[in-house]
Amino acid sequence: MSSRPKFAIVTIGSGSYLGSTVHDITLANALRRRGYEVVVYWMLEETPELVDDGVEQRMLCHGTRYQFSRPSEFMDRVIGRIAFGLPRKLRRAVAQGVPGFVENLMRNLVRSLYCYERTDVALAKRLARFIEQDGVTHVKMSFGSIGSLALEAQKHTRKRFDYLVTFQGDEEFASLAEACGVMDVYRRRVDEAVRNASWPAIVLSRSYASRLVDDLGLDGSRLEVLYCGIELPKDTAAPDFSILTATFPRLRRDLPILAFVGRQESEKGIDLLLYATKMLVARGVRFQLVVCGATAKGLAYRTTIKDIVTHLGLDLHQSGAVSAATRDALFAHCRCAVCPSINGEPFGLVVAEAMSFGAPAVAPDYGGVAEVVDGGDIAGGLIFRCWDSGDLARQLERLLTDDALHAELAGNARRVAARFSTSRMVDGFLDHVGLPHSALPRGRPCEAESEKSIVEIQ
Repeated sequence: MSSRPKFAIVTIGSGSYLGSTVHDITLANALRRRGYEVVVYWMLEETPELVDDGVEQRMLCHGTRYQFSRPSEFMDRVIGRIAFGLPRKLRRAVAQGVPGFVENLMRNLVRSLYCYERTDVALAKRLARFIEQDGVTHVKMSFGSIGSLALEAQKHTRKRFDYLVTFQGDEEFASLAEACGVMDVYRRRVDEAVRNASWPAIVLSRSYASRLVDDLGLDGSRLEVLYCGIELPKDTAAPDFSILTATFPRLRRDLPILAFVGRQESEKGIDLLLYATKMLVARGVRFQLVVCGATAKGLAYRTTIKDIVTHLGLDLHQSGAVSAATRDALFAHCRCAVCPSINGEPFGLVVAEAMSFGAPAVAPDYGGVAEVVDGGDIAGGLIFRCWDSGDLARQLERLLTDDALHAELAGNARRVAARFSTSRMVDGFLDHVGLPHSALPRGRPCEAESEKSIVEIQ
């Protein structure tokens, strides 16, 4: 198209989708640093502190829009604005403290997209209006499951824009669609959104692409694997251990640390890790276990973790969400980072981040996370049989007791993680949409735009 490229990234700002938000905003910030104009359209919640200066932000809809079974403009525009005047910490405390609150919002969002003859038309019109006002040319939808909003928005604007969708955790949407009895409609509309997009959909791993083909019947030729990007540490010196003891005061320097960092929810398999660590304790293996991370679906699973710890007689260092500094210090000082997920992760962002600090990872052989650990000719960690706490215990014991193996994997970890740099990700994304790796100065159309304009004139 003839206008200067401007990107809009439509993302769900927190909750169970925080990993996808980090991926989206990392891309948005990187595009801005390459000279492109970028705007973020938040859905349900916002996480503005992730966004660099110079990246515009708008609230596409508040979570209150989906308080009831049908989307409500009043709840969105009036009650939502009032609610968002409250501190975000308080909003999230309410969302986590009320059982089923988040699941109810997400279920109603899915209803708005798939239970009626057309996708949430009022919201699609708002998206179209934002696109017109902001001069957007390229729209990236955070999930394939919300791609129908972009397809509907194209019907309500005379300004041409192109869109593409990303698949990075859409199984939760599919599960809710199944629960609502609209799985057939869900499959059809997701397929329509993928087929009508300007480019093949982005998928975060080969494993996840295969899953989408098998589970949703999507055309594999319309899926393109593009791994996530992480900011690689600029300093290889380990942060001071005191950063850790500020959050975990009983943590010792002289015992190896097994670290879990991520959402403390059932699909992350933390209970599986606890059973494995009990086996290690029974074998006389000495270590410390740290579990930290936010939760989006309420505190029930964190309570379950504490109950299991009590019954097993384990010593656990546990915290909620930690600062980036604490997370980085944990990765730098831990013996290994553990991903015990039972969910078939689309990627494995935390694993890549941990390896970038030289921490070997232990990950399941199910989902895209195994692709993160496996560097082809080298590996940045060990793989265990998914759902098998005994095999998880065996792999952890190897890393805890075999110093030569640990040194080898720790030496590989940074090299393996370097495959997932932000620079590589944004290069791949711009190649995917046919734009130069850096935006050209104003007034000069990029090569891809010039070629397209010539074709259109002919």
